[in-house]
Amino acid sequence: MAWTISSYSKGEVNRGGKVLIDPAATLEQRMQALDVMSSWRAAHAYPMHALLMMLRRKSSEIDKSAVVVQRHKRAPSIIDKLMRYPQMGLSRMQDIGGCRAIMSTVRDVEWLNEHIQKSSTRHKLHREYDYIKEPKDTGYRGIHLTYKYNGEKQEYKDYFVELQLRSKIQHAWATAVEIVDTFTKQALKSSRGSKDWLDFFQMAGAEFAKFERRPAGAHVEGIDTNTELRTLADRLNVVARLNAFAVSANHIVQKQNDKTDYFLLELMNDGNAIVVTQYKTSEFERATDAYLQKEKQAKGDTGYDVVLVAASSMHALHNAYPNYFADSTAFVKYIQRVLVGQK
Repeated sequence: MAWTISSYSKGEVNRGGKVLIDPAATLEQRMQALDVMSSWRAAHAYPMHALLMMLRRKSSEIDKSAVVVQRHKRAPSIIDKLMRYPQMGLSRMQDIGGCRAIMSTVRDVEWLNEHIQKSSTRHKLHREYDYIKEPKDTGYRGIHLTYKYNGEKQEYKDYFVELQLRSKIQHAWATAVEIVDTFTKQALKSSRGSKDWLDFFQMAGAEFAKFERRPAGAHVEGIDTNTELRTLADRLNVVARLNAFAVSANHIVQKQNDKTDYFLLELMNDGNAIVVTQYKTSEFERATDAYLQKEKQAKGDTGYDVVLVAASSMHALHNAYPNYFADSTAFVKYIQRVLVGQK
């Protein structure tokens, strides 16, 4: 396979990023900037692949049922992050390329983190965020490791790749946030939206931390998180609404091929329909071209979302990205454990 190399310098990439958040930019300038962003994003495919192989190997040595996938950051997410951090150049964004390992237990996550960091690798660990020891105020938990690629292909030297390590329960929480964002037109993932929903997920994160016997976080000290969660779950009718979201998502698969490596997911009609287009490894360029065109078409359509991900099979894809199939089953199961007082 011929891996993509960016057609633009880092300076051009940073200028393109500024155009994407410039309210005075013309439509033509924005489209050109999207081309620059897409080229830069696609160039992360090989560094992501290299880190993905390492992550798959290390995770399987600890947990044979681990699910490991990779994903390119979506254009709306890139633009939103640039708007929140306008001084950060697009070329310095550390999570454009990401790989995720979902482990059976929180202890497996911690072992995997230790295993990766103690192993010999040419790639350079740039930064570690341990959101298990210190959960985010939102309730998010997991471990993020940012690496700089330092392999044989020097054209990708120092490209950032983020590794996300989560347990099943941490992953259930994170995907439920995205499901609610999709169906209620909020941005809870970025701490923007209804206070009730933000508080609900904050309390849910604390209760889930208790399940895993890990810190709930300084932000909930002195709060009866169990009582608060019960009150909010009832007020928001959480279980019924999440179950309704799942029923309303129609799964439409355009092409069947379980050996496919890339999947273009399109969530349409406010989450009421999903289209999955599969691409072989040799079709990566076609996949990225289609991804860019879909993103351009999606501008201004709040009922449409698209993402390009890589996974070994549809089963792995569904396990790793249940939010694109409105699958909140695991999250609802954990919430119901809280509601009935089960430890």
